[in-house]
Amino acid sequence: MKHSPHQNQLNDSLGPTKFSAEGFLGSDSRPLDEIVADDRRALDNAGIDKALLVEALKKAFGAARDALGAEVEIRPGVSAVFHESMGRIPSPFRGDGVFAKGEAVVTEKSTGHRLIVTALGINLIENHALFQGKGSRYRIEPLEAARILDPLGP
Repeated sequence: MKHSPHQNQLNDSLGPTKFSAEGFLGSDSRPLDEIVADDRRALDNAGIDKALLVEALKKAFGAARDALGAEVEIRPGVSAVFHESMGRIPSPFRGDGVFAKGEAVVTEKSTGHRLIVTALGINLIENHALFQGKGSRYRIEPLEAARILDPLGP
């Protein structure tokens, strides 16, 4: 299938670059639109509102960042710690801008399951419904994130 120059540039930006190391799609061989559609379908089937999940991700990220490296409780049984990094990383989507590096590691204590949340990752989900590809270090599994963060909880 032949892609437009814009689509080719986006595909190049989503792959490994000097800014994103292994890229945003990891080892996922599915096309971008299929990755997005599958994650949207999973959220829809589970009755999870993407906007509420994004707000929960922002809240966890902000609380961790504001704790200046100390562990902070996000909700009972879930904590987060922020790891600061120098520099900025551009979005692979033209016009989105650049984002401060640094990551909040959100951990569910009972299972040890973790989410690695970044400012760019939140933007990709909020504005492009892209949770990143399977195998990407920064992929956020939508249903796991919803279970850990419980966006409908108190």
